[in-house]
Order: sequence, then structure tokens, then C-alpha cells
Amino acid sequence: MTVGIRVDDYVLTRLTGVRRRCTNRWIALCPAHEDTNPSLSLFQTHDRFLMHCWAGCRVTDICAAIGITLAELYLDRYGKPDSVAIRQRRAAQSLEYWRQAEIRRCAEDLRTRDTIIRQIDRAIRDGALAQDEALISLEYEYRGYTELELRFDRLLRNQDTLQMWRQSRAS
Repeated sequence: MTVGIRVDDYVLTRLTGVRRRCTNRWIALCPAHEDTNPSLSLFQTHDRFLMHCWAGCRVTDICAAIGITLAELYLDRYGKPDSVAIRQRRAAQSLEYWRQAEIRRCAEDLRTRDTIIRQIDRAIRDGALAQDEALISLEYEYRGYTELELRFDRLLRNQDTLQMWRQSRAS
């Protein structure tokens, strides 16, 4: 086993049905397909983890199923997973968390504005609010509404997310 990393801490704990075959060799249930009989072979060399599914699953599919990238199967010269790949994955996860939070924030803002607009409309119909006062309130609620809708739509479609995140950090 390579110094500096424990395979069982990094890869094997993400799998089920793991059994050691010999030094640096294991078998496990393949997470990329419905596996009832261990068909995934694993082998650790001095600088990488090798995987082979005897049912024919691709290594990229196996990695995706256990939440790692293909690059993370390669070890740097100190026997640790590639730190660049790990940082890239964490950055992508953080960006996705930001996107999800921003979607919730935009949705809540749009819901709140819609509720206030409906209340203003109802107050006009009931005669509780003069039309001049209502127009001032409506102008305030509609200010930036279209931009907020467009931002919400871009976030939902995952378009320009990194650019929007950068803009949010700049302001």
C-alpha cells in the first residue's frame, strides 16, 4: 500500500460488499449497475487505483456512482489523491450549493413580491387604497422584477452560474 493514503478510507468505504483478495487487491459490488455478486475488481499500484467491472461498466460510471472523479484515482508523488482534482470537485460542489441557495432566495423574493402585488390589487378593489398610493407601491414592487425573473430562469437552467457567482462576490 502506498504511504500517505489508506485505500479503505478513500475508495473502499464508498463501496459495498468489499473483500480483500490479497495485498492491494479487492473485489466489491459494482455501484454502477445492479450487482448481487461482486464483479468489481480493484487494484492499487504505486501511483493509482485500477478498477475493472467484469459486467462491463465503464470506470467513469463507477467513479460517478461513488462520487469521485477519474483523476482522483491517480495519486501524486506523496501517495495522496490528486489535490487539484479534489479542489476542483469541491469548487464545483460549492458553486452548486451557491446556485441552489440563490434559486431559493430568488424564488422567495418573487413569491413575496407577487403576494404584495396581489394585496395592493385587492386593496384597490376594496377601496382601502387610493390609486395614486397603489401606483407608488406597485412601482416599488415591480422595480427590478424582470431582472429577478431572468436571473431566476438562468439559475434554473444553470446558465452563466459562475459568472453570476463572480458578480455576487464583486458586489
